[in-house]
Amino acid sequence: MKVLILIILGGILCAPVRAQEVESVLFNLGNHTEFFNGVQNDGKGGVRKFQFAPTLGVGLSVPLNSQVWRFLPEFNWVLPQKAESSKIIKNLFMFRADFGYDVLDWLRLRAGTSIMLRNIHGRGGSVQGNNGNETSTFYYPSENSSAFNNTFDLGVEFKPMEELGLRFQTYTYSLFNGERRQISYTLLGTYYWERVKK
Repeated sequence: MKVLILIILGGILCAPVRAQEVESVLFNLGNHTEFFNGVQNDGKGGVRKFQFAPTLGVGLSVPLNSQVWRFLPEFNWVLPQKAESSKIIKNLFMFRADFGYDVLDWLRLRAGTSIMLRNIHGRGGSVQGNNGNETSTFYYPSENSSAFNNTFDLGVEFKPMEELGLRFQTYTYSLFNGERRQISYTLLGTYYWERVKK
């Protein structure tokens, strides 16, 4: 069922694009930090600012009825992350669609949305851990679970050369709920393989 959902989502993102309309194919390589300032990462109450999570992706650049607007669908995969002594494996798949506006030849602003598919695979087991003044048993999940989230995305991309881009992209979860709102970000390098030479 999950594979069918992934195929349908991929089709939806690329449905309005015909092959002859594609200007470039994009290849992304970068790093994803999830829930900036929202996850405690040490015993002193420090919160996560940066997380090492390599990310790969592929996308398209489709010019719209103007030289400055682009439709930019893409798929990114945050490579599997292991947690708690490899008892938990996390995958994050991003099905994205942005509209890009070329402010200058070397500067593109982006806005769009993503469907985030998180898959967590647990290998079971338990661990003893501190629980205030006592010790408690904490259990690892022993099965797969998946969750979908929809995000509002903003980004800025610098293009020092026509075929290369450097991007800072944010993903806002629960945009309209201040108590649950979380922001993640990605730093990406993109190679633009030009299908149509200008």
